[in-house]
Amino acid sequence: MNYLLLILLSIIGGVLYRLGGIGKPWNTKMRDLGVPVCGLLAMRLLGFDFSWVLYLSTLLLFPALTTYWKKINRFFGDTDENCHWYNWFVHGLVCGLAYLPMLYVGISLGTIIGRAIVLAIATMWWSEKINKVKWEEGGRGFLIIISLFMFR
Repeated sequence: MNYLLLILLSIIGGVLYRLGGIGKPWNTKMRDLGVPVCGLLAMRLLGFDFSWVLYLSTLLLFPALTTYWKKINRFFGDTDENCHWYNWFVHGLVCGLAYLPMLYVGISLGTIIGRAIVLAIATMWWSEKINKVKWEEGGRGFLIIISLFMFR
C-alpha cells in the first residue's frame, strides 16, 4: 500500500471539503460528492474491491457530510444555529458510521465503531482548536479520508 497516495487523497479530500464550504463560485457538492469519491478511491488503495458494500458506504457518507447535526443543540439547551463541540463530535461519528456496511467484507464492528469514535474525537478537537476556517474545514475532510487506514 502506498501511504503517499493515501496522504495525497486525504489532502484532496480536505481541499474538496473546504471548497464545498466556501460557497460561490463553488457548490457544496464539491464536499458532499468529492469527499466520498476520495474515500472510495482510498478504500480501493487499501485493497478493498469495488463492490456494492463499498459503494453503499460511499453513498452513506454523502448524507453524513450534508449536515452538522444542529438539531441536537436543543438537547444541550442551545437555541442558536452555531456549531459547538458536540455538533462536531456527532458529525465525525456519523461520517465514521457511514462505513457500517463494511461489516459484510470482514471489517469487525469494533473496528468500525473504534474508527468512528476516533474520527468523532479528532473532528471535534480539530474544529474547536483551529481558528482559521480554511484549515478547519480542510482538516475535517483530511481526517475523514486519512482515518480509513484503520481498516487495514
